[in-house]
Parts: sequence; C-alpha cells; structure tokens
Amino acid sequence: MRIAFILSPYCYYANIYNGVIVQAQCWRDALVALGHEVELVHPMSPIAWKSFDIVHLFQHGSWCGQLLESLAQDGAHTFFSPIIDPPRPYGQLAKLVSLVPFERLRLQQNQRMLRLYGETCQRFLSRSEHEKISLEAVGVPPEKIINVPISMSKDWVIDDAALNRYPRNGAVLHISHLAQPRKNVRALIEASIAKGFPLRLAGSLNDAAFASWLEGVQAAHPHITYLGRISDAQMEEEMLSCSVFCLPSLYEGVGLVALDAGYCGANLVSSVAGGTRDYLGEHSAYIDPLDKGALGEAIMNALDAPLPNVAAHRHVADNFSKLASGRNLEAAYASVL
Repeated sequence: MRIAFILSPYCYYANIYNGVIVQAQCWRDALVALGHEVELVHPMSPIAWKSFDIVHLFQHGSWCGQLLESLAQDGAHTFFSPIIDPPRPYGQLAKLVSLVPFERLRLQQNQRMLRLYGETCQRFLSRSEHEKISLEAVGVPPEKIINVPISMSKDWVIDDAALNRYPRNGAVLHISHLAQPRKNVRALIEASIAKGFPLRLAGSLNDAAFASWLEGVQAAHPHITYLGRISDAQMEEEMLSCSVFCLPSLYEGVGLVALDAGYCGANLVSSVAGGTRDYLGEHSAYIDPLDKGALGEAIMNALDAPLPNVAAHRHVADNFSKLASGRNLEAAYASVL
C-alpha cells in the first residue's frame, strides 16, 4: 500500500515533544517494516492524492474540514485519527452540543466538527475504548470506528535477563511537560515532600514561575531532583533504574511514557482518568488524580512491591510493540480496499 500521512499544522511548529508526531512516526516505522510506503505529506509540495491507496489525517481541528470534503469528492480512502483526550468520555451534553449548527454562524466547535467529519471521513481510528465512546457520543457512526491501540514509542530491546542486571534505586520517576497543569506534577511533588520518597523529574520546563518554584523545592528537599530534558539513552537508564514510574495526570489519553516504563520493568502508578487502563491493564496501580492522599499511599505501596516488574515488561512487549500496532493498522486499512 502507498499511504499518505497528513499531520495537523500545529505539529509542524511544535519545537518540543509532541505525542501526535510520535504516534505518526511509530506507525510510519511499523508500516515501512511491513513493506508499505508511507509519505509524510509536506504542505508546500504538489500532492497527487489519487496516487495514494490511503490518506490518513492526524489530530482534529478546523484545518481538515475542507480537505476531507475534497478528498471525499476524489474518492480517496480517508482515515482520521482525531486524538481527543477529554478527562471523561463525552456524554449526553457533548452529543447535544454536536447537533448545534455552529457553522451557520461561521463558528467552529470541536464536538460539532467531529460529527461533521464523521459524515465525510471513511474511517475513524480510536486509540482506546475511552476515545471510542467519545466519538460515538458526538455522532460518529460506530461502524466507522476502528480501535487501533498505538505502540510504545522507543526501539529499545530489553529482555528479562537485562531487567535483572539493573539495580533499582528506590526512586520514583516522572517524565512529562512538567509545568502543564494537566500533568499534575505539583501533586506528585507534594506527595514526595509528605512521604519522603526520592523523586526524579525529567522533561520540558518552559514556565518561569514553575521553574523558580521547583528550584526552591529542590533546595529545601534534596531528595527531589530535576534532571532537565534527557536523551532517549538517558531515559532508558532512568527507567531501568527507577523503582516506580508515576503518571498522575488529571487526564491522559494513552500515557505512552508509562508504557515505556512498564517495558523497562518499573512498578507503575497511573491516573484512572483517561485511556491508560486500556494499555496498562492490571499491571499498574490506579489513582484518582485529585486525591493527593491516595497518590502518596499508592506510590508507597508500589515502592514496596517486588522488582523488576516482569509481568508489565512482558505485557508491553507482547501487545504494544511497533510491529503489533502496525499490523493492526494494516488490517484497518485493508478493510476498505
């Protein structure tokens, strides 16, 4: 198959880690390994749409409405990964909002756009049951939705023996855009202060006020360490060395970084809000991200649990490799050809 990937314009200007870009890159790598041709379409180049067997759009927004209509008129096989991460699945209110014809007033509204795109696009791809429920709620026909879980994002090759070669450091690790409110990092830091467990933080930090606050926290509490932005090699070392990886987000669509940590044999504590359970299953403890007491207790229990977490490692390796996800995507494409 010859496949076109079209990313949201925002992705072209994001100079920090972007999960949409990572998802597209992982699927591209898997499809190429399976013998397909994938082109990340550049917006400034001539595009012969009819030369592609599949045209796959990533991330919903107003940018893709006219494009989807044009592709439908050309008879293209269109797939759409909307990548929506609401704290709770959309329900009756979102359904009612999606029925309001905002476009008559030249207004754009997310749930309404999803309903309209559901009329135009051939297939929608959800990453979890959480996302699938939301798409159905806003009027995307269920028969158009295919659930294709995405893969872990790294190409690390780690076996059971390798897990046992790494001594665990007794620390809790967290990696994210640290200052994003939905990542709930303040609550994790406050739990570390209250319980005294070592906490290692890594990732982007582009908020001056948060950075200043975190600097003061580190000075007052030496068991809390900010590592800065780290390379993939450093991330692998950290994940193979930590005892617990914690993802306490107020909501999380997938939580790819927790998949990577599970593959590295860490014990896991994750938010119950979002689609993480579809990926981590029984291999993580789950917490209400608004319950700070429960967060601290869950982490302390996870620190006492046996290591390495071989069951989590095997779960991720067996179900969420790039090739496993790529084969699922390949089957979804084949369903319309």
